[in-house]
Amino acid sequence: MKKYFILLLVFTSCNLSRKNQDVVESSNNGDKKVLSGIDSMHIREFLEKSFDNPLHSLEHQQYLDSALTIDPTNAWLWQQKAMPLYKARKYQLARPFLEKAVEYDPKKYLDYSGFMRCIFSKDYLKSITEFMKAKKEYGDGYVMDHTYNFYIGLDYLQLNQFSKAKEFMLLSKEQQFKDFPNDSPQEACHYLDWYYLGIADFELGNYKAAIESFDMSLMVYDNFADALYFKGRSMTKLGNEGGAEWEKKAFENGDNTINEDNAIYEIYPYQVFHKLNESVRPK
Repeated sequence: MKKYFILLLVFTSCNLSRKNQDVVESSNNGDKKVLSGIDSMHIREFLEKSFDNPLHSLEHQQYLDSALTIDPTNAWLWQQKAMPLYKARKYQLARPFLEKAVEYDPKKYLDYSGFMRCIFSKDYLKSITEFMKAKKEYGDGYVMDHTYNFYIGLDYLQLNQFSKAKEFMLLSKEQQFKDFPNDSPQEACHYLDWYYLGIADFELGNYKAAIESFDMSLMVYDNFADALYFKGRSMTKLGNEGGAEWEKKAFENGDNTINEDNAIYEIYPYQVFHKLNESVRPK
């Protein structure tokens, strides 16, 4: 924990040192704010005090507020206010702060906002809108280890628009093949891309194609319970009695589920093996 706080302070110190030299610009109206040395010192003091308090505490938020009174155009500070609230599932409180971050630095935070809408607040239509805007403005990029197309695919899965979900999962796959041409297919394309492409095909009734994608996911994460489960279900749908064995294997490996960093805060789409699912808990 001590190392964690040291890293946070190093990061914020570097961030503030850069802002001492750079002009902070508003993306909307072109307003510029130059920080004096005294302002930068006060912001650093407020941040140190902020991170001396628990991340979800009121005191943490109050010290960030104090820093923002000095530099209200600092997008990173707004994002830092939003992030703990999202992780506490206080989405409506968090949203205005993240909108401020997007306002002052859309290139950095528009895609992040789309991610938070997809994984945290489950605001799928607006997530699609933000990612499509990010694609138009900045090209096909990545946020939180995945392509924009990946998250758009998840959004469509959660809206039961499975053909559209498959369309964007395929775009995500091709994007990664292009970006990582020297890697094997199962490595170039993230194992969760293969998993969710399989889910899209499963929902469309394309069970053979779904199994192929689940197998690709399992080549990287061989005891991935959710992929084992849906592979078994796909086999059963095809009349293959061996599907039951794969489902059994899935339950035996129930601790090996989606391992994204934010899976400790939120249940991911089509995540079967999570702590709120009573049917997968050890008996």
